Amino acid sequence: MAGLILFNFINRRAIRRERVFRDRSDDLDSLNDDQLIARYRFPKRCIMELTDTVRDLIERPTVRSHAIPLHIQVMTTLRILAKGDYLSEIADIHGISIASSSRIVHTVCDAICRRLHNIKFPTDPAQQRDSKEKFYKICKFPKVLGAIDGTLIPIQGMAGVDEPNYMQEAIPCH
Repeated sequence: MAGLILFNFINRRAIRRERVFRDRSDDLDSLNDDQLIARYRFPKRCIMELTDTVRDLIERPTVRSHAIPLHIQVMTTLRILAKGDYLSEIADIHGISIASSSRIVHTVCDAICRRLHNIKFPTDPAQQRDSKEKFYKICKFPKVLGAIDGTLIPIQGMAGVDEPNYMQEAIPCH
């Protein structure tokens, strides 16, 4: 009986699970700048500059032959920051595992925070007051310290039979 158990144990160890290497689609080569901006909020040149900026912080020495390219790591992070998709969708788009995409997003975000010193937030009261005044002069918005994105989203109005129910003549929204 012990011999049979030992035989089964040895045979199970001998059967190795085959490694799966996914085909990684490279949007950087297949999409034009307008398409990249729509998906990642950056053109090719900026994605490559960002990759070069954080290269030494995200590059991992590996003895494996199929390391995830650095620009794919940066694009994975940019995609989740730009679109807010699920990690499973981002992983599928870039041909990587969900676990890898999770590690990548954490690593690249940390690298961006450490490298990009041009992102600043006013900390002392004088800087905050100055920032509020400048924003007020630009767009008459009181008490604004900064803008995260600045993207304007067109709002599609209601049309059809129910349109009068949603019209507010006292509030112009055109």
